[in-house]
Amino acid sequence: MDANKRRYQYDYKGTSYVEGNTVRKLNATPDIRREEQQYEMPSPRRQEHRHPKTLSGINFASLLVLTAAIIATVYVCVEYLMLQTQVSIMDKSIISMERDLTTLTHENDAAEAMVNTTYDLDYVYKVAVEDLGMVYPNKNKVITYKSSTDDYVRQYEDIPE
Repeated sequence: MDANKRRYQYDYKGTSYVEGNTVRKLNATPDIRREEQQYEMPSPRRQEHRHPKTLSGINFASLLVLTAAIIATVYVCVEYLMLQTQVSIMDKSIISMERDLTTLTHENDAAEAMVNTTYDLDYVYKVAVEDLGMVYPNKNKVITYKSSTDDYVRQYEDIPE
C-alpha cells in the first residue's frame, strides 16, 4: 500500500525519461583519465564566545567550605612542622645534657677516688687517738633522751631530763 503512495521525483532536463533495466547509460565507457574531484570543505562554523559564569560548578557556600578546609590544612601542616622542629631541638639539648652529665659523673668519681686515696683513715685514727688523746665514748657516757619533736635537734638547747 505504501508502495503505491510513493511519489517519485525525477529531474527532467528536456529529455525523455526511460525507466527499466534496458535503459542506456550515458558515457558507458569508463573514463581512463579521471579528473580530481574537488570537494567543498565546509566552512567552520563560527563559535559564539560565551562568557563563562563565575564558578559555574560550585556555589558560594561550597567555596567557603573548601577555602576553610584549605586554610585549616595549611595551619595544621605549619603547626606540625613547628612541633617537629621543637622536638628536634629538644632531642639535641637532651643529648647535650646527657653528655654533660656523663662528663660530670666521671669527674665526680675521679675526685671521690682521689679523696679516698689521699686520706688514709688508719692514719687519721692513729693521730686522733695517740696525738690528740681522743677515745670512743663508753656506754656510760652516752646519754639518750626523747625529743619532743623528731624533726630536728637544736644544738645549744638544754638537754631534757
